[in-house]
Amino acid sequence: MPEKNITDSIQKILDKNKGFMTVTKLASRLTADEKNSLGLRDNDSVKKIRRKLEQHSDNRFMFLTKGRSVYILIPCEPSELVMSFLSPDKPLDTRIIRSLPFNKQEFTAIVNELIDEGRVKIKLAGCLVPKIFRAVNADVKPVLLNADDSGNEYTDNFSREQFREAFDALDDGRIFVRIPDLRRKLDWPRETFDKVLRDLRNDETIGIYLADESTMTKDEINDCFVDENNFRMGTVTWNVR
Repeated sequence: MPEKNITDSIQKILDKNKGFMTVTKLASRLTADEKNSLGLRDNDSVKKIRRKLEQHSDNRFMFLTKGRSVYILIPCEPSELVMSFLSPDKPLDTRIIRSLPFNKQEFTAIVNELIDEGRVKIKLAGCLVPKIFRAVNADVKPVLLNADDSGNEYTDNFSREQFREAFDALDDGRIFVRIPDLRRKLDWPRETFDKVLRDLRNDETIGIYLADESTMTKDEINDCFVDENNFRMGTVTWNVR
């Protein structure tokens, strides 16, 4: 079976399951021919299943580790993945985390962001008490750059156009460009790169997605983008073509 057909089969399975599932569960949904083509057996380890799926995923999917489980996902914003489980008439408790590919710290950060945005309401049970978190260093000042014609704060040496040119140079038709590669190609000051990337994300010009640190070197992990929720983002796509 051609590799493309296997990749499409993975995509279809994930599409029917909110865009993610464990690699072992996905492997169980493949046909016998697809398993044979991948070289998979029913008693294969999680590590082997992941490796085989990565080899045939055509860089269209992400892999996240949660405890002993490994999840395969269609790249998406973590907050939107959580929201896909919620509706006004269907309240859920925190046990929803059992169904999601995030650990407790990640899940908490996502839900806090959704609360701040007014997209989620919560109720406390038992002796739980809400807490307010503040920045420790009140003297920290944002990095201010000169404004360009579009109103964004950049110098003449750094612009969205240059960012897009670097993206296009690295884009080889796979849609996703790695943030470490983009950062190194531009070779901007770190705070400037992060500022431009953040602005492009905020106005939905680009999408950024979680890093798969198991496939990266220590330096590449360091060159990823850490967002406001302390998530390490590793890839970027361009939404406006």
